[in-house]
Parts: sequence; structure tokens; C-alpha cells
Amino acid sequence: MKDVTRIYIIRHGETDNNKLHRFIGSTDHPLNERGQAQAASLKAPFSKIHVDRIYASPLKRTMMTAEGVRADRDIPVIKVPGIREIECGQWEGLNRQEIEERWPGQIDLWQFHPAKLHMEGGETLAQVQRRAVEAFLDIVEKERGNSVAVVSHMLTIQLIMCGLLGIDIDEVWRMVQLENTSITSMDFYPDNTFEVVKWGEAGHLPVELTNASVKIAGFTKNEAPKYDVAVVEGKHDIAWKREGVL
Repeated sequence: MKDVTRIYIIRHGETDNNKLHRFIGSTDHPLNERGQAQAASLKAPFSKIHVDRIYASPLKRTMMTAEGVRADRDIPVIKVPGIREIECGQWEGLNRQEIEERWPGQIDLWQFHPAKLHMEGGETLAQVQRRAVEAFLDIVEKERGNSVAVVSHMLTIQLIMCGLLGIDIDEVWRMVQLENTSITSMDFYPDNTFEVVKWGEAGHLPVELTNASVKIAGFTKNEAPKYDVAVVEGKHDIAWKREGVL
């Protein structure tokens, strides 16, 4: 359909600190061996998909994952700082226990009331959402009628989706969580609507590269999501109001 913009948004592959539940928001760690294998598994599905351009967070783990999406084709990879992961400040490299010892009660805000959290020297989730949604919608507008891939980070992707769907930031962990290198397919229409065609598809991953439960820095997410696939998939109005637009 003319002017329909197809976006494939992909979470990066695994890093060592993902495996260890450490906070590595802006720390520029590469993919570990397992993460590289996850990224390589993207070549099969994306070799069959037309992609005009690839946009990626500038960190090593997303740029390495973007190479799997490129699938040996001559497709430009464009760095977009606005879709990088949260800046964790003094939490960078720490685990749940270490954070609780230094800042008692703060890790519980991260898990249960994330909208209220401001990490020491880092960003709030609202700040991340603002820059990430605006950068994402800039890509949508720039690529009107094209098909592009966007490689980013789990929390950043979740915050983008919360912004688009009008879900409160405090509910960010109550959405379906994303496997490493999962692919979410979305279509954007000129009438300010969009359709989530497929949320968090991970069928390209062999079973040995999947996780029994999604690991998030600070905790493991096991409970059933409030905003499951049935809620997220389908057509929606874009809830986000652009800066400077009445």
C-alpha cells in the first residue's frame, strides 16, 4: 500500500552483563559468543526481507546485531543516538545486591515503580522515552513508504511502545518482554495510526539460543504480562504527541 512504512524493530543479542543481570545501559560492551550466534541467526529471515536502510543505536552490541540484519547485503547502517539504552549513571556495571547496599530501596523502584526512579548520575525513564520516541518517529517520517530495520535495546523498545500505545511508564515491565534478537514488525500509516503485525517474534532462534525466562537487569521477569500479544498486536492510534505539535 502506498505510503505505508514497514518497521522491523530488533533487540540486540546477549552480552555478558545481560547474562549476569548487571546494569550496562551506556557501557559499550560487545556481544558475547552466544549473542554473536543470536545475531547471526537474523541473517536467514532478513535475507528474504527487503530493507532499504538499517538504523541502530551506536553501541557495539546493537551495531554488531545490525550486521546480522544486513545479511551480507549492501545496506547502509545509520547510527541514531536517540535510540540508545538508558544512561545508568553510578549504577553502570552493578548488580541488584550491590545497588541495594549503596542505595537502599532504589532497586525496588526500578522493578515496581520505574517512573519514580532517577539513578544516581543517570537518566529517568521519562527522559529516555522522550528522546527514543522522538528519534523513532523521525525515522518513520523520513522513511515514509519504505521498509527499514531499527536495532535497539529492550528497555528503549519497551518505552517506545509504551509511548506509541499510551501505556504508563510504570507499566513498562508488564508488557510482553523481548528475547534477545527478537523481531517486532510494524506498519505505519499516513492517518497517524499504526499496526503491530508481530510482536517479539523469535522463531529464527534455535532453542539453545533462547531463554526460559527473560532476564532484565536487577530481576527475572516470570509473571504473565498485563499487556500481552493479544493487546499489543493489531491496529492503534499513535498516542504520542510530538514536541512542538498542538
